[in-house]
Amino acid sequence: EENRLLQSEECETIPLSTPLSTLSTTLDDGNREDYVYAAKDKVRIFDLESNGNSTGSTVVPPFSWKKLWLFTGPGLLMSVAFLDPGNLEGDLQAGAIAGYSLLWLLMWSTIMGLFIQLLSARLGVATGRHLAELCREEYSNWARLVLWFLAELALIAADIQEVIGSAIALKILSHGVLPIWAGVVITAFDCFFFLFLENYGVRKLEGVFAIFIGTMGFSFAWMFFDTKPSEEELLM
Repeated sequence: EENRLLQSEECETIPLSTPLSTLSTTLDDGNREDYVYAAKDKVRIFDLESNGNSTGSTVVPPFSWKKLWLFTGPGLLMSVAFLDPGNLEGDLQAGAIAGYSLLWLLMWSTIMGLFIQLLSARLGVATGRHLAELCREEYSNWARLVLWFLAELALIAADIQEVIGSAIALKILSHGVLPIWAGVVITAFDCFFFLFLENYGVRKLEGVFAIFIGTMGFSFAWMFFDTKPSEEELLM
């Protein structure tokens, strides 16, 4: 029965060129339900049709490199939470001020972040919906409004440092040619670029983020091995 829930066919098959933000379908009870991902974008863990779609079947399909590759896109998008310029810059500042003394805080915050993301992934696999859709269904109107307001505050608080930091970085890299206000405009324009790119399919958006994350990961790995930190103090 759990496998049958995972093989939900409520999503209509829509070409990837269709704007994903406007996808919707009408349920049996007349209510409209919106979808962020088209049917072709979703990764199915169990393929019951190939197993005869038998009732109560618990046959696990064989391992597939192709299906694993489909998971790398959403995985890279989620890794932005750990490998984004704001977090890395915050870690650099903490290391420059406190040395190795705050590494325990970084370790436990990373472990808690992985734990929360594991629970989120299980919730998404079991229900086929993301957290915003589930909150809309489960909570009352006042609770949904409070969660929306808190989400907006969290987005602003998380993005202000990245916008200002990117503007400062552009000014430094351009040797002062680009002023701070120009860097803020360029950084804000990125948001509209990503929203525009999403209309051409989630896979393309995942590919762009993969390039950015790979660049950041390589750059900071190079810096790490170039500075040669003390292995003994790291372990302590």
